[in-house]
Amino acid sequence: MSADHRTAVVISGAGRYADPWHDFEGTSAALGELLGDRGFEARVLRTGEVESADLGQPDLIVVNAGGGSTPVEVSEEAGDVRARDLRDAVLAAVAAGVPVLATHTGSNTFYEHDQWARALGGRWVPKHEVEAGTAARASWHPKRGPAQVRVSPVQHPITAGLTGAVEIDDERYTDLEVSPEATVLLEHDEGGRTHALVWVADAVPGLRGKAVYDALGHDGGAVRARVRTLLLDRELAWLLS
Repeated sequence: MSADHRTAVVISGAGRYADPWHDFEGTSAALGELLGDRGFEARVLRTGEVESADLGQPDLIVVNAGGGSTPVEVSEEAGDVRARDLRDAVLAAVAAGVPVLATHTGSNTFYEHDQWARALGGRWVPKHEVEAGTAARASWHPKRGPAQVRVSPVQHPITAGLTGAVEIDDERYTDLEVSPEATVLLEHDEGGRTHALVWVADAVPGLRGKAVYDALGHDGGAVRARVRTLLLDRELAWLLS
């Protein structure tokens, strides 16, 4: 894909938008390199370490952060304030129409603000909501390893010409909550049910520009895997078309 003179910002999880299980610094660097290889001028912004004004006016926002599975209380510590200010800047940019790609744990980041799930078209459901009786089923994933997933039968430019089973070596997020407005493009079976791995949501004025959620990309190897980069090329083409 040619994307000359286009700019992208990768929001990389740190502080309240990180967790103990993911190398956000490494995967964000890999995403930045992949975007650079595709003609983007890409910058990585770590939550809590930059000011909201540093977001600027990018052509694309990539959210590679998390934290919703290990939520923390809001504090007035400077890094926490900066993280929330950057979150608000991202939500405002998405609402203004900037296309967004959320990767892997991006479905559970910005967890204090329901606008993120509405803009993205779905979310990771945390265990504490089930324990509180506000959700019926928590999101989770089987042990990471080689597995087969499949392209959904829905016709969409991102998966045009792709059919059937796809081999991955990654985590398979399960029991994600998907909005009826979203279109699932990649899925897998677990526990006798079908679960979404990749979905898209069309632009809605005042809420979002185009949005893609791609659950693949647990670590640097998974981010650079052939299946992931093939999907990335197609996701970028659709988001910026």
